[in-house]
Amino acid sequence: AEHVTRSFVKDGDETLVLLGGLPNELGASYFLQTRHGLKEGKVPSVDLAGEKALQDFLVAQIETGRVAAAHDVSEGGLLVTIAEMFFEDVSLGVAVDIDSLGDSGRLDTLLFGESQGRVVVAVKPDAAESFMESAREVSLPVQILGAANRDGRFKLSVAGDDVLEASTLSLLQVWEDAIPEIMNPS
Repeated sequence: AEHVTRSFVKDGDETLVLLGGLPNELGASYFLQTRHGLKEGKVPSVDLAGEKALQDFLVAQIETGRVAAAHDVSEGGLLVTIAEMFFEDVSLGVAVDIDSLGDSGRLDTLLFGESQGRVVVAVKPDAAESFMESAREVSLPVQILGAANRDGRFKLSVAGDDVLEASTLSLLQVWEDAIPEIMNPS
């Protein structure tokens, strides 16, 4: 019980780190279904040995006290995962800077792909370097995504291009209204 780790960033000074690599698959995603009306494509592949290694590493890091929050990349993809981490306290914000589109070469796949075996972790600021080094020691793909702050803004740049800037509150409102809007289209 003393190691329960929630998915919400709470202090506003954490470093956001991605474990498992950038998403590289878009098949069977929520994005394809909701934006394009498509229920098709190859579902994301699962590497059971890689998943076990990731989860073992994550549990060990949580037990060291380095991890402030963790959220798996799942329905909605990387962009939704990061946004959800800030919905408990909308006075918090984040500046995310992803240096490339990843193996897919596509922005939609990077942001909305639901590739398995990926987790976004909020690491305490004084533990970021040791966390990164520990991941490298077990050959786990790891990269810094950005840093939390207290400005209530969500900023995202990819490969040097500004992609999104919005208030955390406005993103929360869109997220909360998604199901009612689907159920009651105007």
